[in-house]
Amino acid sequence: MLAGLMLAIPMGNQGCGKAATPPLAKVSGVISLDGKPLTAGTVQFIPDKEMGTAGRMAVGTIQSNGHYELTSVKPGDGAQVGHHIVVIQAFETAPPVTETEPPPPRALIPLKYTDPDTSELRAEVKKGTRNEISFDLK
Repeated sequence: MLAGLMLAIPMGNQGCGKAATPPLAKVSGVISLDGKPLTAGTVQFIPDKEMGTAGRMAVGTIQSNGHYELTSVKPGDGAQVGHHIVVIQAFETAPPVTETEPPPPRALIPLKYTDPDTSELRAEVKKGTRNEISFDLK
């Protein structure tokens, strides 16, 4: 009887916990265009499955000085350890328009950086360190 109870304890604990979150590391940096800080936009680190990294994307907002800090689950927690495709989106905020069809926002950077299929930006997030990863777009 005692052996049956002992066996039930470990089995009862299976599935009770949350799914394991892949290891994260802090990531920040500066985004610039032709040597000048980008003043707005977002940065996305998308796990690169072809390089063996799968999981959650991390996102950061570009501040007025070009600085960003990534978030995966909680603010500032970073990105998953591994290889990532980096996508940057930065568009000019258009003034209010009185037309029924406002013009599309103007990109502040080359459009190739805004799409994971055309972005040539890559980054490796390493465990146990604060990753300072900056990009100077051309």
